[in-house]
Amino acid sequence: MIVLLAFVGVCFLLCKILSIPISNTGVILSVILLFFIIVVIHGWETLGAREFLVFFLIAYSIPLIYEYTDALGFGGLVGCTWSYSNLLGPKFLGKIPYTIPLVWSILLYCSFTMTNIIFTRVRTTRKSEEVVSLHWFFKIVGLGIIAGLIMASLDLIIDPVMVAMGAWSWPGGGSYYGIPIWNYEGWIEIPAVTFVVYSVYLYRIKKSQMYIGGEKRSRYTLFVVVLYLASLLIFGMYAVGEQVTYVLPWAVM
Repeated sequence: MIVLLAFVGVCFLLCKILSIPISNTGVILSVILLFFIIVVIHGWETLGAREFLVFFLIAYSIPLIYEYTDALGFGGLVGCTWSYSNLLGPKFLGKIPYTIPLVWSILLYCSFTMTNIIFTRVRTTRKSEEVVSLHWFFKIVGLGIIAGLIMASLDLIIDPVMVAMGAWSWPGGGSYYGIPIWNYEGWIEIPAVTFVVYSVYLYRIKKSQMYIGGEKRSRYTLFVVVLYLASLLIFGMYAVGEQVTYVLPWAVM
């Protein structure tokens, strides 16, 4: 996985350095596909096939509903609406590119896993089953908000770069380089909801992402951090190319 990621990165850099013309749509879709394959492999190893499939269905559906309904109507209420171009391919019911919830699911998986790494959630045991309570639920909500902050921090560079590339636009503008601040509320809300829903599911089936069977700890969990940093690097290069380097300090921070 690391070799494949490095190979694609080198090819991308060479094309940029040698000024070889490449389609932005083709590059973006190829990177999304590569990241998705890596996430599938990672999820298969750390969650199991069935559990990852459930995660993917949740992580694909929640953003799709949120995006299609303009943040459940809230976006229109506060004037935080957006419009997609054809850069990202075919659209669901002519409105949302199918790749958008796919990207959400990839980044949600990264933030979900990184939050678990940071707080080292332990495997469900008989003792923990006995103490599950409202306190446990609020703890999961808190971790969900942290997962959302991890996601939103990456969007500090994603949104300005993709707007500059013409992938989507914010007709009403906003205070963060033309992007509404309410957009980032959504980037915290969606991961938080996804984290809570899936964590409750994992609890019900008595599993944890940090372990595979019994007490055997996963060796693969940390690899997801590479994907997160690779995303920052890719969008950093695009930020330079699209001359929006002013977002780099915010993203790095």
